[in-house]
Amino acid sequence: MSARNENYPWLSHYGHYNFFEEKMRQHGIVVSLTTEAQGIYELTRKQGSTIRIFICECYAFGVAEYVETINKLGPVDAVIINSSWCGYSHDAKRHCRNNRVGLFTIGEFMGALRHNNFWSYLTDSQKEYFKEQGWL
Repeated sequence: MSARNENYPWLSHYGHYNFFEEKMRQHGIVVSLTTEAQGIYELTRKQGSTIRIFICECYAFGVAEYVETINKLGPVDAVIINSSWCGYSHDAKRHCRNNRVGLFTIGEFMGALRHNNFWSYLTDSQKEYFKEQGWL
């Protein structure tokens, strides 16, 4: 479900991604950040790997939204939920993780960037939930 924007790909209500861009420029692992299209970024890390990112602003990002994203935008390496009033489902996190795609809030992504297998990054509460479900 989109957030204040009924048109895919659920672009920012504000028309920019300044907060995301600022946080990435401040991160010690990020070497460069370039815009491919509105809401699509290419981020290069110090270790040389490049991550293609989709910034999403939808209320509830689930597996169906992920499938729609890759069908319309092509493969992505990470999906970042752009606002504090939006979120994603545990099933979507698991589905993306199984496909080696990271699904994060901006804060989670900041932590995941330090890991080679960034897509597998889980917060402590996510680890606990995944263990309870038998997914870890």
